Order: sequence, then structure tokens, then C-alpha cells
Amino acid sequence: MIIKREPREDIKVAIRDSFSAARRKLEDFARKQRGDVKHHEETPQASITSLFPELGYGFLTTPQNMEVYFHENSVVNSDFNRLKVGMKVRFEETAGEKGPQASTVAII
Repeated sequence: MIIKREPREDIKVAIRDSFSAARRKLEDFARKQRGDVKHHEETPQASITSLFPELGYGFLTTPQNMEVYFHENSVVNSDFNRLKVGMKVRFEETAGEKGPQASTVAII
């Protein structure tokens, strides 16, 4: 079943939809201006500076020269054996017993 509208109604619908879209755009812009929009922080990056494969751990160094411990179980996709000193990685930092620790390490 096809419903035919009068041309007058099609124009009214088009105008209403256009104003609704414009209002949404203005509201989005106003939220950005106020800072109400959430910004996701980028995952920190670091370089692998030490590896102890026989012991199953290593250390990362961040661009701020902070050393971060990581265990082989923290490496995503069980890629610990692929790691080499100097590789760039992304990581999630948590507080460990002896300082900062990487809970997730992923090769970039």
C-alpha cells in the first residue's frame, strides 16, 4: 500500500527534519564548547629496555623516562617470545607492589 502525501505536507516534513538536524548540530557544538564531550586518553606508549625471557619479565621505559615492570602474562596474544629490546609497545599502567607495573602490553 502506497501512501501519497500532498506536496504541501512533504515540504513541511522536509523543513521540520532540516530544523531538527540543525538543532542537533548546534547542541553538539555547544557541548564541545562547554567541554561536556568526553575525550578518551590515548594508551601510553613505551620502548622495551630490558628483557629477561628465562624469568618471564621485562621493563619498559616511557618517553618521560619512567621505568615500568611487566610480566610475560601481561603481553597480549602471548607475544612475549616475539619481544625484543627497543620495540615500541602500548601498555596499561597499574600500581604494583614495588612501583608502576604494566597490566597489558601490546606490540605496536
